[in-house]
Amino acid sequence: MTAELTLHAPAGPHPAGRPVPVRARLRNSGPGDLWIVGVVDGSDTGTRYPHWLPLVRLDGVVVAVPARPEDPLVGPLRTTDFRCLAPGGAMDPGPLPTFDTFAPEVPGTYVYSLDLSTGSGRPEAWLGTFNQDRSVLDLVARVPRLTLHAEATVEIAS
Repeated sequence: MTAELTLHAPAGPHPAGRPVPVRARLRNSGPGDLWIVGVVDGSDTGTRYPHWLPLVRLDGVVVAVPARPEDPLVGPLRTTDFRCLAPGGAMDPGPLPTFDTFAPEVPGTYVYSLDLSTGSGRPEAWLGTFNQDRSVLDLVARVPRLTLHAEATVEIAS
């Protein structure tokens, strides 16, 4: 299974103090179908799989990460959360609050990065913490175990 994860940011310097509209894209570059789950409750904080872990660095120092969950409860994984990407198909995995809310205040070159991991050894690590529907475990088994990384560089002007 081959897949490509990319981050996209508008070109040009961006003004300080405003979030930069960075978006992710996952593309199936393999010959067969790719089953995947986008960003769901708890996946951007590593509370549950799949992990979609964003962060932002300035001069090698991490300046933005997901907020710690106030409540460890995450909603159930549903059959509607699964997508089947045909060869060449692509998707936006969904909103990443870290990227949507981080507003760089200091001018410089920021590196936005995103790590996707579907590599849980326990299928139950995909389920939520309440109203769990164990029937989705059949779909979890269709998701290949992937680890992907993407970065985008963004200039922030004064």
